[in-house]
Amino acid sequence: MTKHQKQSLLLAILGVVCFVGVGISVGERSGLMAGIFLIGAILIIGFGFMLKAKRRKNGQL
Repeated sequence: MTKHQKQSLLLAILGVVCFVGVGISVGERSGLMAGIFLIGAILIIGFGFMLKAKRRKNGQL
């Protein structure tokens, strides 16, 4: 597994954990925590897409 694959896997796992956090927060009726987890998920996944685009542009993928 290359360095890039490990980074991508870590970002994917963190994104999933944030979405699980959203689900748990909604179940606990905590709107604030659900919002925090949702924003975190969006930022993490967005960062992953930016890295992928950068790597593709540089010819590393």
